[in-house]
Amino acid sequence: MSDQSLIVAGVDTHKDTHYAAVISGTGEHLGAAQFPTTDAGYRALVGFITCYGALLRAGVEGTNSYGAGLTRHLHETGVEVVEVIRPARQTRRMRGKSDEIDAYAAAHIALANNDTVTAKTGIGIVEAIRVTNAARRSAMKARTEVIVQLKSLIVTAPERVRVEYRDLPTIRLIPRLKGSRARVGDDEVAFRTRTALKRLAVRYQQLDEEITGHDTDLAQLVDTVNPDLVQT
Repeated sequence: MSDQSLIVAGVDTHKDTHYAAVISGTGEHLGAAQFPTTDAGYRALVGFITCYGALLRAGVEGTNSYGAGLTRHLHETGVEVVEVIRPARQTRRMRGKSDEIDAYAAAHIALANNDTVTAKTGIGIVEAIRVTNAARRSAMKARTEVIVQLKSLIVTAPERVRVEYRDLPTIRLIPRLKGSRARVGDDEVAFRTRTALKRLAVRYQQLDEEITGHDTDLAQLVDTVNPDLVQT
């Protein structure tokens, strides 16, 4: 098939809309249009970029972020997708800035097939592991922040509160705080400190349970991919 009969697409991706552009195999600009980031928008975009001829490939910016949904849809429809690296800000300023310009630039990069990488499919077990692990990392970070806040509040707490908890390890501290109540004689600061500590302890346990759930899911997913990895 000659270059003249092939077309290449480029997509500038954003949160709510994507801008697609199509060029010929010789670099001629054929058309560009904007589409919403919905299933209907993805279908319309595919229809648009394939109506000019035989599609060689599509270059998409942000295949692991704003372009993830579109990338999955393109893969499912049999379109080859390459990740187009967004140019540096200085380059973008030199050539001008508009979604249409960026989409055509992505198409030209995809045509040359330089500075591109094959986009991940975003489907299947590997993608399921990725998203589960991302959620687990977030929960782990949040749990660490909670325990740091707890220990900090205990250090600065009124003495009658601090003396109850300052020497407890985390494994004993969390349940003690969860079951704690206001004490007779507490002033406003002591009362509010106990309330804050209890709420933080509840949050810590919720995050702990969330992490355990992610660990269970990851073990099941890994077992599906390679049972030997989880054998003891």
